[in-house]
Amino acid sequence: MIDFGTWLLYSSRELMERLYREFGHILRKRRQAADLTQDDVASRVGLARTSITNIERGRQHVSLHLVYELANAIGIAPHELLPGKAVLLQQDAELEKTLGKESLAEDAKDWIRRVVSKADQGQKGNP
Repeated sequence: MIDFGTWLLYSSRELMERLYREFGHILRKRRQAADLTQDDVASRVGLARTSITNIERGRQHVSLHLVYELANAIGIAPHELLPGKAVLLQQDAELEKTLGKESLAEDAKDWIRRVVSKADQGQKGNP
């Protein structure tokens, strides 16, 4: 069962950013598994290669119709590109479990959450 309390700890902006980073990570893995380059996918969907790079890094947000086009370009179903809530929450749940064991002020815990979130952005952004 998903811990929605953990889900609500982050602002919607942070969750949205995590969602797009994870989407990009899945796209990159599936593109590579299909033995396609970013140029291959870009030409199939009518985008520049740099747009595919930015999507894979979570920097460029995609519209719903583009999810379908990207999936078609790499030969998978659109839902296979979508991250599940469990994936988005897994790290959060582990962090909250650890923070729960520490006797820190709540503002210190919030600072740790922000630092971990930024570190996660950096890791997912690397190709």
